[in-house]
Amino acid sequence: MNEPKTARLLYRKLLACYPRAFQEQFGETMELCNERKQQAEDGLFGFVLWMFVETGMGILQEHILLLTQGNAMKNIISNPRLAAITSFILSLPLGLTFVAFMFDIEPLVKPLNSLFTIKGQQGDINTLGRIVIYGGLLLLPLAFALNLRPILKREGPEGKRRLYTLNLIVGTAILLLITFTWGGLILEEIYCPRGIRCD
Repeated sequence: MNEPKTARLLYRKLLACYPRAFQEQFGETMELCNERKQQAEDGLFGFVLWMFVETGMGILQEHILLLTQGNAMKNIISNPRLAAITSFILSLPLGLTFVAFMFDIEPLVKPLNSLFTIKGQQGDINTLGRIVIYGGLLLLPLAFALNLRPILKREGPEGKRRLYTLNLIVGTAILLLITFTWGGLILEEIYCPRGIRCD
């Protein structure tokens, strides 16, 4: 498969992330715009990157608009996709920070280190760092519960539960993040006072 076809396929997948009402109203226009712009082959990579960033921002804006209209919590709890996206966004700050430091991703570690630590004092966390860490630790269980809510809800006359793939994937990722972050803190509190293992 060549690059333009791959980009078109990925772009269609990205357009599917828009809220359903938005897709029904503007879907054909978005596809026509995509096809017209794909004809411009000059600077294809830059154009495709710009299109994906702009579309991603549009998706985020539409979901925020959907949340602010009507009863936001009812919309989140009743819509599995919206619950998964909201849970993912809630766990993203701590998740990105954890992954960047755990796997030592060089382009992210230096900016995050300078952003979260006090200059000139090695290892001392500043206020922003504390907000991200402690706030993220508190948001993880909330995000996990919010994500599981559509799965636990019984539907239909038989009262069966439905499994949603996106919710299962996001829930598993959040559960792993909870296990590593909260588990690491608990182990540190158990072993460090005894002098067994302190970093």
